[in-house]
Amino acid sequence: MPLNLTNIIIRGRRALLCAAALACALLPAPAAAHTRVERASPADGDTAHGAVHEVRLRFTRPVESELTTITLFRGTAQVAAGARKVEESEGREFVLALSAPLQPGDYVARWKTVGGDGHVLEGAWRFAVAAVAAPSAVPAGTDASAGLAQAPPPPPTTDGTDEALEEEVGEAGRPLAVAVRWAWFVSLLGMIGAVAFRFGVLPRLDGDPELQPVSARAEAAVWFVALGAAALSVAALFARLWMQVAALGGGEAAWDGARMQVLLRDTGWGLAWVLQAIATLAFVTGLFITKAPHGRSVGWMGSAAGAVLLSAVPALSGHAASVGRMNGVAILMDTVHVLGAGVWLGTLAALLAVGIPAALLSGPGAGGAVAAMVRAFSPMALAGAAAVGVTGVVNVLFQLDAVPDLWGTGYGRALLLKLALLAGVGALGFYNWRRVLPVLGDDPGTRRLRTSARAELGLGLVVLLVTAVLVALPTP
Repeated sequence: MPLNLTNIIIRGRRALLCAAALACALLPAPAAAHTRVERASPADGDTAHGAVHEVRLRFTRPVESELTTITLFRGTAQVAAGARKVEESEGREFVLALSAPLQPGDYVARWKTVGGDGHVLEGAWRFAVAAVAAPSAVPAGTDASAGLAQAPPPPPTTDGTDEALEEEVGEAGRPLAVAVRWAWFVSLLGMIGAVAFRFGVLPRLDGDPELQPVSARAEAAVWFVALGAAALSVAALFARLWMQVAALGGGEAAWDGARMQVLLRDTGWGLAWVLQAIATLAFVTGLFITKAPHGRSVGWMGSAAGAVLLSAVPALSGHAASVGRMNGVAILMDTVHVLGAGVWLGTLAALLAVGIPAALLSGPGAGGAVAAMVRAFSPMALAGAAAVGVTGVVNVLFQLDAVPDLWGTGYGRALLLKLALLAGVGALGFYNWRRVLPVLGDDPGTRRLRTSARAELGLGLVVLLVTAVLVALPTP
């Protein structure tokens, strides 16, 4: 059968989906779980008979103790607020001590915390405290329990579910939050791709005296691309902080210096945010060092170091950070996943944005310069795509408990969509490698490459958009 783009896309999608299904069939159980409420005391829907001096809540996984609160209400009146970590619970259990026993009536306890993956979680549960009749009111010879004035059970939730189960705070899944994460991922891949283009593609041109002017022109242009990507990273940095503070409650008190210190210094999400700020600063500093005399190589190496550090930020502030066992392996795999995507799609973006235009500006012989750059890029793209595929399968092993989670949960369905789109990106890349690369060397070949590469990059941007939604969804 002749090799064409449609057949490649179909075969690539089927192969990747089969690989994902096979990987899920080998999943250990359980590999990881989203943070949930394990138990509450008094329990949800329970009626307490006797004095209640404290309210307790236990999670299935450790949470950020400094940002965990329990607020107790009776009707619309707040009774107490706060939470103290139970030391022997490893950050899983919290208690709200009461200054006096609760009066009879119905109560609602609302909680909020930050999970190990940086997601803000909140929920509530209801219980009642029964009134105890005076001892003289209990007739002789009757059961003492008959003297208890049974409070009616708290009203059930409207959807029939247990309200104590966790809920993701709405900001994480709103269009603005998704757009910020998408912009952040684009900037991250742009910075990685700019460095990879500088070190992996341009040296191929430097070896040919006739192509050195093209290399110099492309390096000057990719410097501005890298700076623009870093500026986008800075904007996303502050937008992410604003959204996290808003999810935790917002208001002027949320920006208090002591509270911000707790958020940025004492939480995993905050440490990842600080790492993003430091790494972005290192990346930009490296770019400006390249403009100093004799600073070209050192500056680009500094930017490369910053890009590598930045690739670890999504893992440290996302699902990989909440994996219960082999946490270091999960973070490493997610970091390599980001690096692979940057080397693949980020370098492709640099090739389209600055490499090919720099070659076309050189006049005659542009086809040879384009062919040289593409031949240097092809093994990088293959290595990056392989890293994305392998680490993606490993990440699936960490995040899903069973095969039905793929179609039975929102996270699984979003993952399937990402896999299908990624298969399309891979198929287009394979088409470029097998059908377009061999005919490069003239203007028609260059135009054909630009068309197919733009389609590959465009589909890759859609994959990043799905990923921006996926990382906000709770894992099964």
